[in-house]
Amino acid sequence: MALAGRGSPNTPKRAPHPATMLLVALSGYRKTRAGRYNGNKMPGGTILAVDDDRSVLGLLEHALREAGYNVLPADGGWSAIEAFERSTVPVDLLLTDVIMPDLTGPVVAERLLAKKPSLQVLFISGFHDAELLQRFVTSKGFTLLPKPFTVNSLLRTVEESLSAAQR
Repeated sequence: MALAGRGSPNTPKRAPHPATMLLVALSGYRKTRAGRYNGNKMPGGTILAVDDDRSVLGLLEHALREAGYNVLPADGGWSAIEAFERSTVPVDLLLTDVIMPDLTGPVVAERLLAKKPSLQVLFISGFHDAELLQRFVTSKGFTLLPKPFTVNSLLRTVEESLSAAQR
């Protein structure tokens, strides 16, 4: 979905719908996962996955659960904060879209980091406006995974983010 040509000339441009790439990647996912982990200990941890696009959220949830993660899905910023507060297990990683209608991913991250400073944060975004992302994400040292992405790149980036917490 492209937003170019709508609104002001400063309207961020959006990449193709990420569900397209994820659907293609999921078809070969089981084979990749089985080969990669080859019977060894599967990864673990609890991930709060946040995206206002329910199709993307469903695909994130499916891929992460298949990889051995506990997933708390949230379809927006406020529901993410509620899920974090209601969770009976510690959340290890916040995986959130940057641009959402109720609260942006960076605002959600700030609020949750105030409650748990050791929380790892991974942003995903289909917007490729360098200034916007630089200001809110990369300049603060967070990792950004641009949409569309494959399941393998998602899992690799999640593993790297969780490993960073253990260093």
